Amino acid sequence: MSGRKHRGFENMENLCPVTRKRSSSKYPTSVVGALVSATKSSQYEHPSSPSILTFEALEEMGIGMLDSEESSSSALSAIALAVSASATSDDNSNETTPYSSAARIAHQLQNSERLSFGAKVDTTQHSSSVVNATAFTRQCEKMETQVKRSALGSEDGSNSNTPTKRLRNPLASVTCNNQCDVAAPLTFQPSTSRLAQVRQTKKPLTELNSPRPVPTNSFFIYRTPTMSAHINSGINYFDRLSDEILLDIFKWLPKKTLLRMTTVCRRFNRCSRDETLWTRLDLGLRNILPGALEHIVRRGVLVIRLAQASIQEPAFASSSTGYTARIQYLDLSMASISRNSLQTLLSHCQHLKKISLENTELDDSICTEIARNKGLEAVNLTMASGLTADSVRLMMESLTHLISLNISWTDLSTDAVTELVTHISPNVIRLNIAGCRRVLFDSHVDSLQKRCPQLLELDLSDCNSLTPAAISTIMKFKMLEYLSVSRCYLIPATRFIELKGMPCLTYLDIFGMLSDAAMEVLEKQMPKMGINKFIHSSVSRPTVGTRRTSVWGLRTRD
Repeated sequence: MSGRKHRGFENMENLCPVTRKRSSSKYPTSVVGALVSATKSSQYEHPSSPSILTFEALEEMGIGMLDSEESSSSALSAIALAVSASATSDDNSNETTPYSSAARIAHQLQNSERLSFGAKVDTTQHSSSVVNATAFTRQCEKMETQVKRSALGSEDGSNSNTPTKRLRNPLASVTCNNQCDVAAPLTFQPSTSRLAQVRQTKKPLTELNSPRPVPTNSFFIYRTPTMSAHINSGINYFDRLSDEILLDIFKWLPKKTLLRMTTVCRRFNRCSRDETLWTRLDLGLRNILPGALEHIVRRGVLVIRLAQASIQEPAFASSSTGYTARIQYLDLSMASISRNSLQTLLSHCQHLKKISLENTELDDSICTEIARNKGLEAVNLTMASGLTADSVRLMMESLTHLISLNISWTDLSTDAVTELVTHISPNVIRLNIAGCRRVLFDSHVDSLQKRCPQLLELDLSDCNSLTPAAISTIMKFKMLEYLSVSRCYLIPATRFIELKGMPCLTYLDIFGMLSDAAMEVLEKQMPKMGINKFIHSSVSRPTVGTRRTSVWGLRTRD
């Protein structure tokens, strides 16, 4: 008997290499109550079998591998397993996996007396269970021998009806759930065996030290306390900026963006309409919608380019009176605009310094509006139509600060030319009256020399009525630097040689007057003078050459 018992304990050490002795005080009250209840039920059902369960016996069977303080449900499953095994064990059992009828055992326990987790431990019952520990130990030894034999038989292949050749942990396959019939998910506890500890130590360091993936629900946005305080304070710090700072920011925005800024808020609408942001504007080759020109003028634009623009009617509202535009440089060269809209536009302009109305339709009312701008310095009326003698006289008498005038190819009459040379301002230094084919005579040139002796540029091209006497009058301009007498066929080529006596004359244009051979002779006679260097005149023109984004040397784009 003692040898059998000794062998039983050796087998128990093989199954459970590490045994942890625990005192009864470590187990919770619920587990102790369940143990006592299971002991009572086993005594009544199987009086012949040992019915005493102790904590030491359970630990020797491997139940002590579970941590009763962490998982009470697993402990109860182990207790139910042990009770059923002690009641239904048989020496002739040939099952490879021990305690395979765990589900049936749990069902029997549910139908029998329920395990009371809240019951208090009875001291007398516990002491009686300790007395019968010897009988229960023998039963455990018998069960352990059967398990070992079954395992050895499965390894040798003697039992061919076994479903699997692997020994499963009975505690991992048993689920105790007396609340419902559906099995709860398995919860595996960390193993305390020496083999598991050796495997744990053999894991590579990369696997142990590898960072764990951060769960999605722990993602957060980091904000500094200062920023969060500003956001949650409800204070709009942008409103604390002064209008000067806003204007300094807005001046870097293009005009299209400024128009969109007017829809943000009232303050942005007011600041985006400030005059300092609309100093210059380029709308050349654009299609101006009805009423848009009035809004542009009201923005306080100083330099505006409307060359070849198409302005639709009505450009101004009928009640658009009572305000004065700030426009000083206006380019309407070859613009499509009606005379009514042009008159309304010029009626709001009283501070013009330079204006270009090239190839536009004019009348006396428009010329009257032009004459109201006393500070005009340059006027370009090239190829304009509708000029009369009265309108020319009114403009020449009013524009006393005029410096540059281009009135070429305007189909002037003889009276209009007379009014021009008689009332022109003595301050004019650049004059272009080309295209007066049959209306400009030598007497007009003489009157012009007396009125404007300080001329620097004079263009008399296509004035076919001029005679050689006009050359003598032209030589009286002591400061003249540029002269154009192209296509003045009544002037002989020999008279042009006399012009080399003018001290300041630098450029001479005589296109269509001399042959190539005569031109070579003239160039030898006048080596310091540039002959036929400029095809087109630049007097009072807003754009010269390739500079299409500027008017009179001022840029029109930001």
